[in-house]
Amino acid sequence: MNIFILGPAGSGKSLLAKNFSSYLTSEGYLVRLVNLDPGALDPGYEPDFDIRSNFTVESIMREENLGPNGAILEAMNRLARMTVPKFEGSDYVIFDTPGQLEPFLFREAGRIIVSGFPDRCCLFIGDLPALKGNLLSFYFYALTAYCALETETIAVLNKADLLDHEEIIGIKEALNDPVKIHARKPSNLREEMDMELLKVLSFFFPPKRVPLISAKTGFGFDELLTILYEVKCACGDLT
Repeated sequence: MNIFILGPAGSGKSLLAKNFSSYLTSEGYLVRLVNLDPGALDPGYEPDFDIRSNFTVESIMREENLGPNGAILEAMNRLARMTVPKFEGSDYVIFDTPGQLEPFLFREAGRIIVSGFPDRCCLFIGDLPALKGNLLSFYFYALTAYCALETETIAVLNKADLLDHEEIIGIKEALNDPVKIHARKPSNLREEMDMELLKVLSFFFPPKRVPLISAKTGFGFDELLTILYEVKCACGDLT
């Protein structure tokens, strides 16, 4: 299975790629790691394929006389033209995607690369401590990734180790009953818009359970692996 880890900057993508791959290896799987982030200084692991061997954001800035934003966009254009190895024969190939999510998600690069791999799935990572009061927007963003990439996407809340037990229980209760999120009264215009858009998207993409994990400690990795089994199985039920 090819697993693409998506998420905003600081959500823990690289740490999850590193530690979840180690967890899968300890479970007896053959795992490969691919770094698709040309802006990473040090992803924290040794990838089996590293896009930085072809170009980096820094090298593009020098070559094209571009600022950081322009270099990131050019990097995405180059990434879309790249041939990324498929590592056939591996049980899992984990792709660590660029730190700047929007250029990868909303330009051609992300869709072209992801769609080129069969047996694929995306993990959309959220920073749980930052999102615990705004789960609605997280749902919306994860469903948007699902729609943009046309690929099964699992919303995952990371950094559960930074919350206490009572907070985790409360969030799990809310996630287990999405109606509560829909039913609550919006506190501002943005939340009202998010809620209406989410209702439309959820009509096409029914809500799935959202695992709480810690990329740092490994908490929740067993549940995440179980969900991946279900995605891989043609009869898997993610509700």
